[in-house]
Amino acid sequence: MWKEIEYSQLSQAAKQNLVLEVNLLRELRHDNIVRYYDRVVDKARSMLYIIMEYCEGGDLASYIKQMKSSQSVLTVLRHTL
Repeated sequence: MWKEIEYSQLSQAAKQNLVLEVNLLRELRHDNIVRYYDRVVDKARSMLYIIMEYCEGGDLASYIKQMKSSQSVLTVLRHTL
């Protein structure tokens, strides 16, 4: 999967934060964090694609929204380091 980011309208500070995000994702290694694989920059379209591990269950924000709408209890799993 990939995250698409159109960066032409971003401020210089936001672009710097984007670079920091990519650099941070590249370094993270943990079972509970989506794995970063690569990034592709399409300069002609001002698009950045961050290629990441596929999460079969969807993203956390969607899961929380689903739990809220169904008034279910959110289960938190702990991982011991």
